Amino acid sequence: MVGTMKVTKQVRYNVERFYYDNYRVTETEKVDVVRGETQAYPQGEHGMKLYQHKDDEGNFIYTNDEGEYVKSHSEALNIYQNNNGRLEGGRQHDPIYNDENAKYQIYTFGCSWTYGWDLEQEETFTHLLGDENTAVYNYGAGGTGLDFAVKTLSEVYMPESRRQIFIITIPHTFRRTWFDDDGIVYKAWAIPDKYNYNDYNTYFSFLHQYKLLNRLIGKDKIIWGTWGKHNDACSDVPKDMVDVEFDCVDYTRTNHPGPKSNELYAEKIKDVLQNRFK
Repeated sequence: MVGTMKVTKQVRYNVERFYYDNYRVTETEKVDVVRGETQAYPQGEHGMKLYQHKDDEGNFIYTNDEGEYVKSHSEALNIYQNNNGRLEGGRQHDPIYNDENAKYQIYTFGCSWTYGWDLEQEETFTHLLGDENTAVYNYGAGGTGLDFAVKTLSEVYMPESRRQIFIITIPHTFRRTWFDDDGIVYKAWAIPDKYNYNDYNTYFSFLHQYKLLNRLIGKDKIIWGTWGKHNDACSDVPKDMVDVEFDCVDYTRTNHPGPKSNELYAEKIKDVLQNRFK
């Protein structure tokens, strides 16, 4: 019944762990079938470090780095450390173009296409936008939607800055953060059909976030992109709401945009940057 739900400690822990620390939390091994695909949530610890002990009765207990007791051996996977399970970390810091005093400070947001699934960081379109006058920051995170991009942008936005430029490559508009009844965050592109979201609510959610950023940040500071040509994926973002499309001319082993596709997308974005900022 509406109005009878309580924000329990577990609810707060799982939601806040995701919101503030970018961790997906699970407590036990969980296997589910979502849109015909098996989604596994492995048991174990893959993001925060826990220490295993035995209590006086021989039961295993766990504590974190600060010695605080943890109820269960939970799995907490950092959303930026999920490139096909390699746990290699985020790409916010570019190895070359990272001068915080550079004239232009470009931040990119999106899903695995922005992160650069299967690619070296230097092959991603974000890195290719950098030069001696431009620092770049890749905030792409696999399996996320526009809501996560908006949240992350709000964390790095500096209203007083005249040098920040934001590039948001939107995946499917239906992607959003969604918890199941056990507090597990589904991958944003794999919310089960049983939750029944329709086209009206999906588009409203997208439009709300799109307009919110344009009004608060300024549309002149944002370059909007979305997926373009691909042999399998198809964007549902209205074409008149984006500045550029991410076309695929080559693919990685997991069907993500390859190096040449990233080069092409970078050149398209540079054309927009040239016309708008240079």
